[in-house]
Amino acid sequence: MSYDAFLVSKIVREIKTPVYLTGIHAGPKGTVVLSLKDQDLVLDMNVWPHIHVTNDFTVSDENPSAFISLMRARLKGAVLVKVEQVNFDRVVRFTLEVKNLIGEKETFELYHEVTGAFGNLVLVKNGICLGAFKNVISSKRRILNGSEYIPPEENRVDPLSIEEEIFANSHEKLYLALVKNVRGLSKKDALEITRRAEISFDTIVETLTAEERKSILNTVHDLAKEAKKPGAYMLVENGIPKDVYAFRPFGESRYFDNVSKSIELFLSGKKRHTVIESKRSNLTRLIKHLINKTEYTIGKVTKEIHKAEDANEFKKYGQLLIANLYSFPKRANHVEVMDWESEEKISIKLDPKIDVSKNAQHFFKIYSNLKRQAAGAKKRQRILKKRLLYLQELLDEVKDAEDLNELTDIQIELTEGGFIPKKNKNKRKRRKNRESSPLIIEYKGFKIIVGKNNIQNDRITMKTASKEDIWFHAREIPGSHVVIVTSGRKPPQEVVEMAASLAAGHSRYKESEWVDVDYTPIKNVSKPKGARPGFVLYRNFKTLRVKPKRWNFQSSSF
Repeated sequence: MSYDAFLVSKIVREIKTPVYLTGIHAGPKGTVVLSLKDQDLVLDMNVWPHIHVTNDFTVSDENPSAFISLMRARLKGAVLVKVEQVNFDRVVRFTLEVKNLIGEKETFELYHEVTGAFGNLVLVKNGICLGAFKNVISSKRRILNGSEYIPPEENRVDPLSIEEEIFANSHEKLYLALVKNVRGLSKKDALEITRRAEISFDTIVETLTAEERKSILNTVHDLAKEAKKPGAYMLVENGIPKDVYAFRPFGESRYFDNVSKSIELFLSGKKRHTVIESKRSNLTRLIKHLINKTEYTIGKVTKEIHKAEDANEFKKYGQLLIANLYSFPKRANHVEVMDWESEEKISIKLDPKIDVSKNAQHFFKIYSNLKRQAAGAKKRQRILKKRLLYLQELLDEVKDAEDLNELTDIQIELTEGGFIPKKNKNKRKRRKNRESSPLIIEYKGFKIIVGKNNIQNDRITMKTASKEDIWFHAREIPGSHVVIVTSGRKPPQEVVEMAASLAAGHSRYKESEWVDVDYTPIKNVSKPKGARPGFVLYRNFKTLRVKPKRWNFQSSSF
């Protein structure tokens, strides 16, 4: 998150004072929540250190830290009288007043500071540190109980006061020079400034012309003025929140009149996206492992089949021995016979411990065993190839899944298929009310339903659809089940073609120019007993050749 000084100044203005402090809580990992009369403050020192106002937070007060206990003891009944940004930096000072046991007023200062990528919270009285969320010992600062509190050093120039002197004797890249010399700027702010000024971010400062320097200074001034306006912007890419800015950034963005609200939505969206991508990554890794394992087994079985192809040679040996039995001694190490196919003499090795006739029977037995193994291996090969196709279909579904419930459906399918060990027998029952939703499109007065995974495919085909509805599937390739809900009406050809295009677009061949799609009334579709999710049989179908289409959720169009 682009938690810069501009954003901090806006958040500070949203905090209403004076106000009573009604509680101090330990929030999620690395956070402290200050409960106020009409609002709550989240002070985050974790992955994205920041502060924001909230009305919805999670607390975990079972085992409060020593610092939380210290704050509760010192700030009980306190009034938050002032909130200030220190030196236009990412440091916020909360001034609190408390009446002690004899009625005297005591003043405490609580500093939330962000330096680099790290956050901290320090309780101070009369300039002396009483305690901190994280103790710090370094060559520049000491934050320990009893040490003097000194705010982070800030020698950079205020953005509204910068002059061309900041470029003097600088041999750095432009964006780095801006971050180093202009107070409150983050790296992303510097990149935005160079983009607005239409100057490459990695231009060496000493090579800038006078006009380019003036353009940079004006852009910094304009950005600082723009950042003073209320509200914030959330940068969005493909529907996923990427960052929050105090000004309008380059690219697609959403405006919020409340900065804290934009931060909450960004963090929840980021967390949700992280959880989804983590699950997608885990499932992808598992399925790829299963695919590799299946391909390896297919290779071994194929070798067994090739080996079994030599069975006829042993049959020939047995036949040659029986045909020439009269000319051989009773036992021998080997014999030579004329091969009637090649009309050449061949030598056959024998077991001298048994009669030649029994050697012939032994060759016939080897032949029978190899033929039986070949039949079994071919059957196993067919099963493995079907499994491989099924796993590749699941891999496509994982790639196309759009929410956590869809990925959970695939995980359940893998569990029920025996690919993942079952951990909890009641898991399916608990998820009953959290089913993922198929894609539903209204087109020309008809509802078209598209399954996005095999569990959805089973549901819409075998449970949701009625006998008069029309079912679509890409021909002989993995893909979604698509259903036109007819409600007793006959859909026009345009609707039929659209449903067929959606079936093609949600299939293995979605990138192809043309795809054959079969369609038939639901009454002609059946599911064999014990078949895997998504597998059905159908009859009396017609076929359309169409161009694949997929629904774009961002533009709500094809």
